[in-house]
Amino acid sequence: MIGIDISSRSIKIIRLSNKRDHRLLTYCWEAVPAQLVAKGVITDVPAMQKILRDAFKKCRLDVRDGIVASIPEAQSFLRVVEIPVMPDVEISEAVQWEVAQHIPFGLENVYIDWQSVQAGHTPASGRQEVLVGAAEKKVVDPLLQVFTGLGLELTAFELESQAIVRALISREMETKKGLVIVDLGGGATNVVIFDHGTIRFTASLEKGSGDLLTALAPAEATSIDGPPKEVNEQIQTTIAQKLMPGLEEMVVEIQGIVEFYNGIDTNHEVCEIFLTGGGANLPGFDRAVVKYFDNVHVQRGNPWVNILPVGQDVQLPLSMQESVHYSTALGLAQRSL
Repeated sequence: MIGIDISSRSIKIIRLSNKRDHRLLTYCWEAVPAQLVAKGVITDVPAMQKILRDAFKKCRLDVRDGIVASIPEAQSFLRVVEIPVMPDVEISEAVQWEVAQHIPFGLENVYIDWQSVQAGHTPASGRQEVLVGAAEKKVVDPLLQVFTGLGLELTAFELESQAIVRALISREMETKKGLVIVDLGGGATNVVIFDHGTIRFTASLEKGSGDLLTALAPAEATSIDGPPKEVNEQIQTTIAQKLMPGLEEMVVEIQGIVEFYNGIDTNHEVCEIFLTGGGANLPGFDRAVVKYFDNVHVQRGNPWVNILPVGQDVQLPLSMQESVHYSTALGLAQRSL
């Protein structure tokens, strides 16, 4: 299976073996020019197709495998809602009525899908929980044009949060409560709350590591931006000091999202935070998170937990510093698992 994660600053591609070991066969990174993806929307389909062709060539990628591609969290909605118990054939209409109360764009402008939630809260009598996803057509349609124009057949589109959860939440962790994933990308930061057995809530901040790097001198920003690079400890310390005001401002916004979620229901309490995305490597980011979540366990998310054998001392196919860049693509490629 091939996972393709297209963001505002890069394309990440992962191909996993379809055999039982699901080993890493290919990984690839290709830069995306500024403004080619604006707030999740591809502005130039032919230009994006060329970048993808170049990436396939660089990766020597056999695109006959099934492809799962990500839909950016910007302009999307993913949440658990309660509706009356009813036959499945009637749920789609009920979901649309419920979603209309939550999204700021008209139903005619979005694609909607849903699935029943089997685990989690115990709804009130006569009620059931449904996980609902909605994505704006102006985001999805150009993405579809990119792939169909290249003669590629997609197995599925998935919201980034779905793929990230698949990559980072192990089978053992699925029963835990109050898990938060902070995915700090180049152009946006996604906050995903996994609680009571499913994704419960997502939010996206329109700022990422690229915005934070404006606090640095160009040479300093280049030294830590993009694919992982070796940076000595002294330079990292200097960079962390310059980044800290922006990092803390971002973490305060994340704290507000978590507090909002905790306030929805007395059963909600965040207990653990996973950091992922290329921005998770920013010097000082983990310290900023710990400062504002001092009673929560904070750790780097491991996107290999559902691929590598459990309980065995196995070397990661990529370093953890590099792996977090590919968390979404790894989650996409694991869909068949």
